[in-house]
Amino acid sequence: MHTRNCAALLLAAVFLFLLFPGCDKSDSGTDPDIVTIADLMPRDNEISSWARNSGSDGTWKATNPSELQNAINGGSELYTNNGFVEAAMQSYTGTVNTQSGVTCEIQIYDQGSESDAAAVFDDPNNVFTSPITPSNPPSAKSQITKELFSYRMKFVKGRYYVLISILTSEDKGQEVLEIFAGNVSEKMP
Repeated sequence: MHTRNCAALLLAAVFLFLLFPGCDKSDSGTDPDIVTIADLMPRDNEISSWARNSGSDGTWKATNPSELQNAINGGSELYTNNGFVEAAMQSYTGTVNTQSGVTCEIQIYDQGSESDAAAVFDDPNNVFTSPITPSNPPSAKSQITKELFSYRMKFVKGRYYVLISILTSEDKGQEVLEIFAGNVSEKMP
């Protein structure tokens, strides 16, 4: 009798387990309340005339320190020492003014908490020289730097640290960079 009751309880537990699917960050879009790090990236042509690049040069995802180290080829300690959960990168190709074939790259790091994301932003080894305040900041904590042939922006929103770069020396590059940043920021919880 005891064995029959145990078997019935085990069968009921298995049934309940199958009835209620688990909740993880890789929901594949079936639950609109679960946002994956990939969901934060703009889709093809979501920003007019900008398309995602594919393959190993166009995208990566890291869910542990080893994968992150391989993806960014060094420097992962900045993130792993500050609560790293996961990260992803997506690159895009588009046009700035008359310059076609311009590359924009977005890296999003889930640091687990806003304080850890802010620690990455403020780290002395992650300082922008001559930072520029964005015209349309995606968050209260955001900066841009102009380099010889590119612009870069970093910002923090919630538990996310975001780094965006665009390879163009065109002045309109900063405007395009801010459009990408606004798009990403709007999707963040």
